[in-house]
Amino acid sequence: MLLDRLWNAARPFVPVRFYPVLAPLHRWRRRVRIARLADDDLQRRRADPGLVAPPAELRYNVVGPCTIPEFLAGGEQAVRDLEHALTTVGRSLDAARTLLDFGCGCGRVLLALERRQAIPSLTGCDVDAPSVEWCQQHLRRSRCFVNEALPPLPLGDGSLDLIWCGSVFTHLDEDRQDQWLAELHRILVPGGILLASVHGAATWESRLPARTIATLKQKGMMFARFDTDVGARPRWYQVAWHTDEYVRSHWGRTFQIAAYIPRGLQGYQDLVVAEKPVKPQ
Repeated sequence: MLLDRLWNAARPFVPVRFYPVLAPLHRWRRRVRIARLADDDLQRRRADPGLVAPPAELRYNVVGPCTIPEFLAGGEQAVRDLEHALTTVGRSLDAARTLLDFGCGCGRVLLALERRQAIPSLTGCDVDAPSVEWCQQHLRRSRCFVNEALPPLPLGDGSLDLIWCGSVFTHLDEDRQDQWLAELHRILVPGGILLASVHGAATWESRLPARTIATLKQKGMMFARFDTDVGARPRWYQVAWHTDEYVRSHWGRTFQIAAYIPRGLQGYQDLVVAEKPVKPQ
């Protein structure tokens, strides 16, 4: 779309503090895109009545504008990315017995994991009730529930050996991140793995103003309000960026950072492989 090309060209020169001013334009674009996707969905579901995929608006809330085939393919690619990240630290996805998709949305990754039939216990949770409701109605093997905006989760200490957290810490301020890091540490078994994505250098080097990038590099982490999805997402759900040095030092207070993989998720977001130490740090 012409609007997207204009925005991408202007974005490196627009200070982050002005992003909320553009929110009405983003919301208009959202409505237009969802309507177009819904029309495409209608044709695809007529051709394949057994197609299992969430509606356009729920998909948009998770990954933006994408058709049903793109959504399903994205889930498969995410699972391959998780597999690759685990192999870098000598682990295997299929060796997991209990997996939590923290921030599961409308089940993009869980749908792909269910097709593998490898992990015995799959759980998903999200703050978005409509997305969780869709998962509860359509996923066959996953137990899904709505979680609160802040900890705790209704899960026992050391009850999981693998947690996937895709594009969640990319939207939380530092205080919320710290609280959830501590909570995910609690529910992991010693030696368990947290896989989490962050907005690393690939997401801001060509997209943010030079002054903002300089501040980000100095602070290590930045959080900004876009307010583009008022009514669709909570007001605290905005945008955060990280440097790898920040992740290693700040997250390293809670977890042992086993690997940091630039562009490790979908060739865009960075992937963090964090291990709960067997012995307290």
